[in-house]
Amino acid sequence: MKRLVLIIIAACTLYACKEHNGYTIIGDLADANGMEIVLKKVTIDSDEPVEINKCVIKKGKFKMIGTVEFPEYCILYVGDNGPLPLFVENTIIEIAIDLANIQQTKVTGSMETDLLMDYLNVWKKFEEKIEEINEEYITMLISDELDDEKQTEFISQINTIQQQRLDYLKLVVEENPNSVFTSILLQSALLSELEYEELEKFANGFDDVISKSPWVQMFKESAEIAKHLAIGQPFIELTMSNPDGNEISLSNYVGKNKYVLIDFWAAWCQPCRNANPRLLEIYKKYKDKGFEIVGVSLDRDKEQWIKAIEDDKLPWPQMSDLAYWNSEGAKLYSVSSIPHAVLLDKEGNILTRGIQLDELEDKLKEMTKDN
Repeated sequence: MKRLVLIIIAACTLYACKEHNGYTIIGDLADANGMEIVLKKVTIDSDEPVEINKCVIKKGKFKMIGTVEFPEYCILYVGDNGPLPLFVENTIIEIAIDLANIQQTKVTGSMETDLLMDYLNVWKKFEEKIEEINEEYITMLISDELDDEKQTEFISQINTIQQQRLDYLKLVVEENPNSVFTSILLQSALLSELEYEELEKFANGFDDVISKSPWVQMFKESAEIAKHLAIGQPFIELTMSNPDGNEISLSNYVGKNKYVLIDFWAAWCQPCRNANPRLLEIYKKYKDKGFEIVGVSLDRDKEQWIKAIEDDKLPWPQMSDLAYWNSEGAKLYSVSSIPHAVLLDKEGNILTRGIQLDELEDKLKEMTKDN
């Protein structure tokens, strides 16, 4: 009898191993029949996701079977409903579809998807807080009730939430170093916030399987680029058009015995626009003491860009290639979120990246105290 039990256990173990050589997606949608389920893979080299599997719901149930080499970032469509983001791993993944709100669909069995869903829920709360502050700011601006004290208070509130959000992102990647989702988070939100040594540590933290993911490979390449953005490294040249359509370069302003702030921003970025009045105050205070700003816009609409410069009364040089997040400046300086600023010394070497306005004023006060 004992031998029989051992044989059964061994058989079940072998069966389980066989089942987990690939992925099995099991789902249900009550009372549905004939609706098509399509699974698409998100790729780094195409704007359109690639279909990798599909099936039809029969009597409220559906099942997909396949294999992935490493966890794949995918989206699921249920008939005309979607997208539902998820990661597909070689496990059994169960999906209980909620057609009323497909983004709230429950997905279990994928560690990477658990990380993604937790992140999206927390991120949404941060976005709601920022949106609430922005709405109050705009209301007071329109009603002409916005004084300097209120302006400073709004900026302080936004800065506090942004710092809390940054701390949360750092915690997520610290706690999940060997994850495809972590590599996407590092690439999309933390490239410009972490020093090269930190990025290098994360780049070396992926195992051989996870390292095959194009997302991980892209992050590793970006981490290598970050080596050239380390403190003390010389600035990277940029040449783009100014609002008049004439080409200008960073070298026109850098290394001219002035501290230079490279300000990455955009007309569509409300936190950037909220910060502009304070940045303008700092500029006026220190421009005659050896300080210059060069704005690098991630806009794509030239008219909106020019209008924002005029509305915010920004007097410093501006440049843009109007390429949005594909901006050459964003790529060369590993900018993954804006506002983002890089402070250069008088010789054109990087003093600090991701500097906040309060820190900027403190540094300028110290560095220009003899002027």
